[in-house]
Amino acid sequence: MAMKQVFSHPDVEQLELQGYRVISGLLDIYQPLLKLSLEDFSELVAQERVRRLPIASRLYQKLSTRHRLAYVEAVNKLARTAPEFALMEYYYRCRLIQDYISGMTDLYAWDEYRRLMAVE
Repeated sequence: MAMKQVFSHPDVEQLELQGYRVISGLLDIYQPLLKLSLEDFSELVAQERVRRLPIASRLYQKLSTRHRLAYVEAVNKLARTAPEFALMEYYYRCRLIQDYISGMTDLYAWDEYRRLMAVE
């Protein structure tokens, strides 16, 4: 009953599609951080701004301090010599971005998406 009358209503479907586009767009925007090598991302985390990585530096600085600290704490618990270190670091890097975006309110996510997509 609810699926037919509430969740299938055109207004609800429109909001769902808009939300999907905003979240997908934000994930695409932050993708350069995921494309960095482990060494480059580690340098960015340590220095917060790397001159040769201007876009990644700006994106990294937009992430909340709370989320950045959680990433650092998680990675610091890993044994750097372990064979799975690179895989686990990348997992925590993905979580950093996912947790940051999922913690946004709908309005903040929409505003952030519009600002970064140069829609305004």
